[in-house]
Amino acid sequence: MVMKFVESFLILSQLQTIVTLGFLFVIFFVIYKMYKNNISFSIRMLFALFVGLVLGFVLQYLAGYPDVKSAKEIIWFNEVKTWFSFVSTAFIGFIKMLVIPIISVSIIKVVMNLSKDIKVASLLLYSLFWILFTTAIAACVGLLLGWYFELGSGFDIQIGNREIRDVLSITDILLGLIPSNIAKAMTSENIIAIVIFSFFIGFGARSLQKQNDRISYKVFEKFIFALHGIIMNITSFVISFMPYAILCMMANVVVSNGFEAIKIALLFIALIYVAMMVMFVVHCVLLGINGLNPFVYIKKSFSVLLFAFSSRSSVGTLPLTISTLQNKLGVSSSVSNFVASIGTTVGLNGCAGYFPALSAVFIAYCIGIDIDLTFVVMVILIAILGSLGIAGVPGSATMAASIMLTGIGFGEYFVYLTLILAVDPIVDMARTASNVSGAMTSAILTDKNLNALNKDTYNS
Repeated sequence: MVMKFVESFLILSQLQTIVTLGFLFVIFFVIYKMYKNNISFSIRMLFALFVGLVLGFVLQYLAGYPDVKSAKEIIWFNEVKTWFSFVSTAFIGFIKMLVIPIISVSIIKVVMNLSKDIKVASLLLYSLFWILFTTAIAACVGLLLGWYFELGSGFDIQIGNREIRDVLSITDILLGLIPSNIAKAMTSENIIAIVIFSFFIGFGARSLQKQNDRISYKVFEKFIFALHGIIMNITSFVISFMPYAILCMMANVVVSNGFEAIKIALLFIALIYVAMMVMFVVHCVLLGINGLNPFVYIKKSFSVLLFAFSSRSSVGTLPLTISTLQNKLGVSSSVSNFVASIGTTVGLNGCAGYFPALSAVFIAYCIGIDIDLTFVVMVILIAILGSLGIAGVPGSATMAASIMLTGIGFGEYFVYLTLILAVDPIVDMARTASNVSGAMTSAILTDKNLNALNKDTYNS
């Protein structure tokens, strides 16, 4: 009975588990001392990432590199995974707790303070252009890499029982973005619907000024400003624990997937990471063409992209994304909140760009379909349209791939992606980093086009 309690409730029945957790707390203490000694946040993040990877590989070695079936029989190995997952999930939970408040309150605040020099139509035009333009480039990168390396050619596919998901039409997707039920939109993390609703609230508040109801407007304005300040303070506090979370996230990814899973579709994984690096170069080139120093962007966005890479959540990274855009890169509050928010669901460079494109090429080679101009054009168009309404949380790229394959007539072959979905967490890290980098780049370029970017802050 006692052992059952220790094993099932405390999840500490094995000596290896206790030793691993003890080592984990030692590393936590080291990170804390680095903070007390004023070691930079980026260095602490990089340290946590490296130690997490090493720890994961060491645990794999001690467990004898188990496969999925045998790993379930190693009690201490599963207990360690449970604790790593607990820390990771708890931190992401706290981050996601802030997503809805920070989006809704920030957008309302943005609209109420929207400068007369910035027109809403221009904000929409520039932001959507850059977001969707970078997604189109990402799709082209995926197509080119997949075609050049003949991804899928000669692969021995073992078909599973996975069925294709239902794919909504473009009209259903657009209707789903209308906030007919704002409570449902919040619980389902329909970011676009929340942004639209918040815009209405903001414009409704601004209309009070035109109606000469200044007293009501001032009361509401003070409330929104106070609430925004409270939320941002909470955000800063939660983000301060990020290095500890990243350590557990990276260790958990390695421990949960192991070497055998990583070997599956190794070429696909390699191309995903090449695509991530190519898109990062593309983002830097776009900044350079627009007269902005890309090396400044690299330096200041590093911690954000590292967290996106580790957490695998564009939505979960949103508070840090907005904070970095405003405080380090000089992007106005209006643009940073708006573009970063819609950038979690529209124009995801990784999840809706190069990942579905690579999946399409992969299936095409598996079934012997030629990669011609029609195929290329269809993939790019569907990548752009498929990015509408995809939630920026782990696993969303599966739906994007489903939309892609259905759109080009490969829907019945979705089960072939079982090979890829086995290592989705590893692939998803690269995709999410590209998603966030694309959103940040789009926000900077939009602000630059609107002549609102604070270049002194950007270059500081």
